[in-house]
Amino acid sequence: MRNYVFLILLFLFSSCEWMPGSVPTQEAMVAKQLAAIDMNEVEKYPLFDHCDETASRITQKKCFEETLSRLFWEAFQSESFLVKEPISDTIYAYFIVTNEGKIVYDKMESNAYINTYFPSLDSLLKVKSEVFPVIHPALKQGIKVASKCKLPIVISSE
Repeated sequence: MRNYVFLILLFLFSSCEWMPGSVPTQEAMVAKQLAAIDMNEVEKYPLFDHCDETASRITQKKCFEETLSRLFWEAFQSESFLVKEPISDTIYAYFIVTNEGKIVYDKMESNAYINTYFPSLDSLLKVKSEVFPVIHPALKQGIKVASKCKLPIVISSE
């Protein structure tokens, strides 16, 4: 009987910290969760009002890209450019959708030929993007975040 009392007292006075497999600290749990988050992907893409927020990520992305492309197409319909020879090239415009949903022009990636014949294209992209509607920003872990997007713009003349 004395042996049982001794064993019970030993278990009562021993600390959980001495035993292997102790509970992880809060810092360790946070570090593990942060490591699991992909900081290069969003959970929900930025959305225009007419896009379905319950649709799949692929459908949301497609709706966003198509709407942004259409907005640029409509904005450039009123512009005319004079070129002396046929051209067929693609430039890339980079935009940031802020966590407030504002579309902000960042930069343009093009070649020297486009820069020579269309020197005002960079500033025109900036001006045209300033009148775009405010949209619903991207979401990451349920928090509104800024996101960067790359839009290919095909320049073609005959």
